[in-house]
Amino acid sequence: MKPHDVCRSIFLTALAALLGLSAPALADEPDTALTSEEVVVSATRVDKELLDVPMSVSVVTKDEIEKSPARTVGELLQDVPGVRLHKSGGQGINRISIRGEDTTRTLVLIDGQKISEQKSMDGTPLLIDPSIIERIEVIKGPASVLYGSEAMGGVVNIITQKGGTRPIQGQAGIGFNGATGGFDENLSLYGAMDGWKYRVSGSNTYQFGVRTPDGIADHSKFEQRGGSAFLSYDFNEHLTAGAGYDMFYSEIMAGSVDMPEFYVDINPWEREKASVFLEAKHLASWLPRLRFDAFWQQTHKDMHNHVEQMNGAVIVDPHADNWARQLGLSLQADWAIGENNYLITGYEFLSDALDSTGRTDSHIDMAVSPRMTLRSQGMDTNEFQGLMTTHALFAQMETKLPWDFTLTYGTRQTWVNSAMSKARGWEYSRTTPYMMGRPLGTVITDQPAEVGATGSEWDSRPVFNASLMWQGIENLTLRAGWAQGFRVASLADRYVTSSMGGGTILPNPSLEPEYSNNWEIGARYSDHGLNLDAVFFYGIADNYITSVYIDAANDVTQNVNVGKAYTHGAEFAVSYDLPYGFTPYVSATYLRRLFDYGYFKTWNSGTPTWTGRFGLRARHEFNKELEVTGDVYGRFASASKSESMDTKTDKVEATRYHAWTTANAAVGVNFGEEKQYSVTAEVLNIFNEKYMIDGAIYEPGVHANLKFTVEF
Repeated sequence: MKPHDVCRSIFLTALAALLGLSAPALADEPDTALTSEEVVVSATRVDKELLDVPMSVSVVTKDEIEKSPARTVGELLQDVPGVRLHKSGGQGINRISIRGEDTTRTLVLIDGQKISEQKSMDGTPLLIDPSIIERIEVIKGPASVLYGSEAMGGVVNIITQKGGTRPIQGQAGIGFNGATGGFDENLSLYGAMDGWKYRVSGSNTYQFGVRTPDGIADHSKFEQRGGSAFLSYDFNEHLTAGAGYDMFYSEIMAGSVDMPEFYVDINPWEREKASVFLEAKHLASWLPRLRFDAFWQQTHKDMHNHVEQMNGAVIVDPHADNWARQLGLSLQADWAIGENNYLITGYEFLSDALDSTGRTDSHIDMAVSPRMTLRSQGMDTNEFQGLMTTHALFAQMETKLPWDFTLTYGTRQTWVNSAMSKARGWEYSRTTPYMMGRPLGTVITDQPAEVGATGSEWDSRPVFNASLMWQGIENLTLRAGWAQGFRVASLADRYVTSSMGGGTILPNPSLEPEYSNNWEIGARYSDHGLNLDAVFFYGIADNYITSVYIDAANDVTQNVNVGKAYTHGAEFAVSYDLPYGFTPYVSATYLRRLFDYGYFKTWNSGTPTWTGRFGLRARHEFNKELEVTGDVYGRFASASKSESMDTKTDKVEATRYHAWTTANAAVGVNFGEEKQYSVTAEVLNIFNEKYMIDGAIYEPGVHANLKFTVEF
């Protein structure tokens, strides 16, 4: 046995022994810890203690975010039960999958407002700086009644920091990440005085190529910058108005270990947003809250793909310049109907415009026989302009029943108009065959090209949910619920022709919304040092958008509604506080998913059956000015396999991912008169495990991170 394998065995055995000290309490995961009933979330669109929320919700708290050396928001979420991180071949690109659903079926919100991605096959990225985040709430399972389309798998709602408690406050931080040899810095100034609250912040990070056990990965560096401002005014105890602005800028490289000659260069990928709100509270005994929100948001992605084939004889360089511009508003009214009924009602409007241009440059220079060479140059261009408008009405009632039961039930009606006003392209190529070095003539193509379709389609769909909670024992909540989810086809699904791997995928303006039903039972408990959150779930999804062959000879497919999925599993997070400040914990997800493409069924969807984290935390306060924390833990995922069928040959193709476990350790020191100084150091992947999480590049090998923050 190799020395590092011996060390790994000792490490994991020690962890198992530590966990064995608390046999009745299997443990909680610190980044999403259910630490007490005092954790407050807004997942139900009303602030509630976590124990009172009738759905599966995990929270990454402000304290955890401030102490984490994570480079991106995705890294803050990687240990949340039921969540899987997707990096799309780059360290700076993070997307989230919840309960095995595709990343396109995860709704990403910032302060309750949607980030849109209308021309992507990979879902919505997390385009925000971690240093401005107050907390992150992850709703697992369909949440379409309260949040609308794309919330089939769940919702990631990122709540940003606002004002302070004193006239002038501040926070500064600097971190070093050993995985990429890069630094990040952030600074915030904030405060509150005479009814005013404010915050301004800025951040910067530059990360070099990721260091894997195989060496530095090609095309894996990234750079990000962010800035934000917030201002609000309390006119009185009942009325508050405010406004905010934030921007995020990134330059990202992505690649693949299987195709070193392939890369994606996104320069830039940026987002900016301005918003205003007006909130009135306790206007009457029957009207606890009335809130109006409006926002403008713009995202811009300038992307260049580079593909080489046949030892460089064929080079293809697609370029895309995509702009998405959004206008949104919402009005929510909360009603107290008697002593036992609380009703949330609302209206939402979203205008989501797409303006995209693209160009593909191609170059071919190869020998087709010992005597003949083929040389060709081409350029294809395309332009798209589209608009998706959404109107929605929703209502959800909470009713207190006898014997400590609470019934929550709601509905949403959504109307969506998807329209593509421009879809045009042009094709130019110049091809010359050479015989013994002499040209035989040149063929020129210069003509319009089919790149998609124009048109307009309406979708309308109601969705419902219902849940029952029992809280007859203090600090314990038992719940059972059912929820529906849906997703309207994107503008790209309906109207944009795409080419991948030499094939062509045609759009389909007649696509119907995808929809799902999810059932779950769960329990939360927080008392006497024990913190528990467990849930069992089962889901059926239908009408998935899947591409099927309509012309196999020419490798042409079209988007249709034929896909289905059946998902079942369990998530749990448990911790137990031992004497002397020690807390063993574990969080894990068990997930099985049957995917039905319409022509092929498989349980191998690429999602591991088991994922999770386990470890031992420690906290010791030497005095009022010095506190030390520690965490020794492992992360793990079971082996998985992804299967697909080549319908031209009826052959099943499979990609396998091996099981992995990493050993990690962290220590933190908080010191100062108010513990305003904080230093966190961690060593990750101690035994240099070589593994992938999404099949593009290997994850970082053994490395150390360091972060220092100060509040003033």
